[in-house]
Amino acid sequence: MQSNIAELSKDLEYQYLMESLNASVSKHLLDEHFTLVAANNRYYDMFGYEKAEYEQKFQNRPDLYYKDDPGDWEALNEIVVKTLQEGKNRYECICRMRHKSGRRLWIKLIGTFIDEYINGYQISYSVMMDITDLMQAKIEKNATQNNFPGLIAKYRATADSLIFMEGNDSFHQYFKTRLSFSIEDLNADNGLLEVKKQYDAIRRGESVRCMISPVSNTGGKRFFNVNAQCVDWINGDPVYLLIYTDITELTRQKEQLEEYNHSLHKLAYSDEVTKGFNRRKFDMVAQESIRQAESDTYQMIWMNMQKFKLVNDIGGVDLGDRTLEYVHDKITKHLNRDEYAARMFADNFVILMKCNTKEETEQRLKHMVADINSFNTEASHKYYLTFSAGIYTVHEPCLPIIYMEDRAHAAIKAKHSKNTDLCVCSYYSDEIRDRMFIEKNMENRMREALKHEEFEVYLQPKVSVQTKKIAGAEALIRWNDPHYGLIPPNDFIPLFETNGFILQLDLYVFEKACSLLSKWLKEGKTPLPISVNMSRVHFQSMDFLTPYIRLREQYAVPFEYLEIELTETMVFEDPDTFTRIIKKIHDAGFRCSMDDFGCGYSTLNSLKDLDVDAIKLDKAFFSSLSMANEKENIIIRSVLRMAKELDMTTVAEGIETVPQVEFLKHTTCDLIQGYVYSKPVPVHEFEKLLDGQLDG
Repeated sequence: MQSNIAELSKDLEYQYLMESLNASVSKHLLDEHFTLVAANNRYYDMFGYEKAEYEQKFQNRPDLYYKDDPGDWEALNEIVVKTLQEGKNRYECICRMRHKSGRRLWIKLIGTFIDEYINGYQISYSVMMDITDLMQAKIEKNATQNNFPGLIAKYRATADSLIFMEGNDSFHQYFKTRLSFSIEDLNADNGLLEVKKQYDAIRRGESVRCMISPVSNTGGKRFFNVNAQCVDWINGDPVYLLIYTDITELTRQKEQLEEYNHSLHKLAYSDEVTKGFNRRKFDMVAQESIRQAESDTYQMIWMNMQKFKLVNDIGGVDLGDRTLEYVHDKITKHLNRDEYAARMFADNFVILMKCNTKEETEQRLKHMVADINSFNTEASHKYYLTFSAGIYTVHEPCLPIIYMEDRAHAAIKAKHSKNTDLCVCSYYSDEIRDRMFIEKNMENRMREALKHEEFEVYLQPKVSVQTKKIAGAEALIRWNDPHYGLIPPNDFIPLFETNGFILQLDLYVFEKACSLLSKWLKEGKTPLPISVNMSRVHFQSMDFLTPYIRLREQYAVPFEYLEIELTETMVFEDPDTFTRIIKKIHDAGFRCSMDDFGCGYSTLNSLKDLDVDAIKLDKAFFSSLSMANEKENIIIRSVLRMAKELDMTTVAEGIETVPQVEFLKHTTCDLIQGYVYSKPVPVHEFEKLLDGQLDG
């Protein structure tokens, strides 16, 4: 009897506690429905239901309560499951729950698991508080950022219209009368098409960002970036706070940048003679097409015009250039989709064609060359243009494009050639392949060559534009083979990048640079910054900088004397990876520069995204030795000025003439690197240059 009285007293005490709290308190089974066992009145009041109505509608199953918001139910489930899996007995979260009116509330929920079971299911107590007003105020405050100077408005997004609710003074000054819009009004004429495209997301209450160009009350048109954040719900309709950022001036600047970019693109990808693809552009599109095709689909053809020098000698350079352009146009006329052509240099062209047989290849080339010579049809004095063609059938689509071109070029010199009248065709063969074994021989010798220091570091001065004094140097590598003599880097660097030996060679150059700088410091000389190249092969390893850091510490070289150069192509082929690489280089303490800027991928617009310390303008910018091309000069000055404003050091590469130097003196360029001052020289010769400096 006494026990029953105690239990009754305990139940009354629990009921009193449940009803007296100004918070929802509920008791649940930890089953798949999170079944409600008991709750105080606040639980039902919070969501706008009578207890009987709630029980009838949802059968005390919170999963049914969430049927219109499955995402919120899944999120809450994940929190509960995670808490159980971690062996904890309490969780706390902020979640969304829907009021009977359709309004979505912000709820702070505290759940506690107790050691009590009903029908085999553990019990969980939930305490919930409505913090909607607090959260809404916080969201609006964060969105407006306290006194945001731009346009701000609040809209309700119904099923068929955007209904204006309120806006700040700036908003009313701009729009004045036209404030609400039907779905039909969200069109291009009103500059609101982007809003219509995202209206489904808006109706779902998702955060949205878009650009609009509405007409103002005065008839003017401006451009805005709009950030839209759902801050409330009314009868199932989301209420949005909109923040407008005026980007009209940026849009106009973008149009100007696009004009500059077009000029840069033309400079980077167009051949100045034929107006078609240059080699860089051809390599890009050809490699992509080949990779997507099956083996033996394509033929790489190298075409050389015979005795073209006569055309130049007889008619001059102008006639020669017009002839090259004419030949290029005729070649491209005979190409199908996914076939390409480009002038490589001088009178050499490369063509990528799809042919099933040798006979088909030869027939197409025959028709192509016949068309080139069609100008002779009505001519009284005929002059035929003849060609030799080296043909390589692409058996290995993954082969670097330059290797395919080399094989086609090598085929021109084959002994067994087939004469098709105006075009002599030769095919890449096993005999030619034998000559390619030279590369293998080079691979066999490279490790011993490094061990015996056959590789020698050369330095090319970087000269200050203002003082004409040497202000730095780039470390370059040469192979001084005891049998073959001095091997230029173009003969071995591509091979080493392919086989990975470049990793050891780059590190070798870096160590030689550190050793030299350490020597200068010990001798009491003032060191000059030295930049070293780093191949993209390094970035396959997460700790690629570790040996560089170790060597710098070993030789005790201050960071300001070491700079790592990255090529432009690795930057723009994968900007995200590049950004991470740059951060690692900077975090390690090194300076970082981008080599070959403007050679293919970069644009004026890209400068703002480059977190580098210096850019080196590619020699393609300085194709005019006399600097007589004013359009090119404008582009160069623009790049240099923008780089300076972004606090980047600028280096002009490949400078060969005095007019180029004189031009750069009147720009914001910092350093000049090129043969006009010095070619790359051995270290001892560089030190002599330092001692005597350079003549102006």
